[in-house]
Amino acid sequence: MSTLTAVIVDDEQHCRDALSGLLQRKHPEIELLGMATNVPEGIDLLSKVKPKVLFLDIEMGKQTGFDLLQAIGPDRPHVIFTTAHEGYAVKAIRFSALDYLLKPVDAEELATAIGKVRQEERTPQSPDQFMALLKNLTRPAGADKRIALPVADGLEMVDVDDIMYCESDSNYTVVHQKDKKRLVISRTLKEFEDMLDPAQFVRVHHSYLINVKHVKKYIRGEGGEVIMTDGTNVAVSRRKKQELMDNLAKL
Repeated sequence: MSTLTAVIVDDEQHCRDALSGLLQRKHPEIELLGMATNVPEGIDLLSKVKPKVLFLDIEMGKQTGFDLLQAIGPDRPHVIFTTAHEGYAVKAIRFSALDYLLKPVDAEELATAIGKVRQEERTPQSPDQFMALLKNLTRPAGADKRIALPVADGLEMVDVDDIMYCESDSNYTVVHQKDKKRLVISRTLKEFEDMLDPAQFVRVHHSYLINVKHVKKYIRGEGGEVIMTDGTNVAVSRRKKQELMDNLAKL
């Protein structure tokens, strides 16, 4: 098996020691070129060595691993994020189809991540994936609410308020916008549900995630149905009815 080179950037010594120890015991074919304890050290280390893999912690004091990614630019190693918290950042990472490991790192999950690195040596991580991730993470709360959606030829920047509803199509999602434009995105509806603000977007049905700002009318029934501003009728499941009513009442 060919050698892979790696770098670890993490501000917690016990996490660095645990991951490096796991690599030594389970993956002796991986050569650890160095470890850094913060973002500036990581940037400096990566200017001197060129690993195939970067194990990158997300939260490091006042800075994050995303600050490091922005600093090193597009010529980056294969990134595997590490984090102790499955919060918004992890949802954004998953939405961008990038790799992450939850701490404490599990040996089987580490093996799976390394296996993906070897598979992707032929098809590396796309710069568009990182661009989408960074844009979705750095958009100001309550300000320019735009989301970067991965499309066939790059990224499509979409104003969240322009999204009327998202429709499930197997492992894809059709994003319907108010200008009647439709985008087919290779992400599940659940991933959109995780990424978008639950105060604005409600999963009213297993196949639909709607923007309550684009609801024109609600028609009573067991679950009822909504008529969207483009005239589309969307059924509401009985168990989602109250959540929808609560969100509409807040408009």
